[in-house]
Amino acid sequence: MSRFIASIGLLTAIFISLFTTEMNAQKRIFRNSLVQDFRSGTLIIRLKTYENKLNSIESTIDRADTSPNSRNRLTEKRDLIITNRDRYNQDLVSAFNKLYTFSEVRFMFDKDIKRFQAGDLAGVFLGPDLLPLTEIEPIRGSYYFLGEGNTQIPGNSREGLLVMDKNGDQLPSWFPSYLRAKSNGKSFFAMFGGDRYPYMPAEKVVKKFMKKLREL
Repeated sequence: MSRFIASIGLLTAIFISLFTTEMNAQKRIFRNSLVQDFRSGTLIIRLKTYENKLNSIESTIDRADTSPNSRNRLTEKRDLIITNRDRYNQDLVSAFNKLYTFSEVRFMFDKDIKRFQAGDLAGVFLGPDLLPLTEIEPIRGSYYFLGEGNTQIPGNSREGLLVMDKNGDQLPSWFPSYLRAKSNGKSFFAMFGGDRYPYMPAEKVVKKFMKKLREL
């Protein structure tokens, strides 16, 4: 009886070992396939516009019943958002143009994502000066996005730059799919006054991203 039990245990151990080996092999194949697809594809940097937020502020400023004090406060808030947004977008584009070599890279404003996905490419891609490109080359290979977002971790969501597939889903945790982009934990829209700049240096962020990509 003891030999029978021992035989069953040995067979179970062999089965588990073979199953685990097969699962690990499949994971390696998927991992290598994703990395190769990413490397041979195009990374699209989604630059923020804060279009809805700014339109809401402008609408309130233009309302007849908005008090002068509120109008001044909202104007300062709007100007700070625009200043920090433009500076960060330009810094991010410059850093990627200077440092990123892992795949092709393109730039577009987040407000144009739906147009791009619908095949309307007129004025979608941007040059180093953040102006629309007049000549458009086809996207090479698969495309992925990098842009601001919140990680989808229950109870531990973090804000930063996310690397996403074409459907906007964050890539697996083993991939460098999250990059901290802000220098502190304060929300961008919580800073209504002053000239404080909430973001980390873009070159530092891109260098860290490149380092992690090389380690894949």
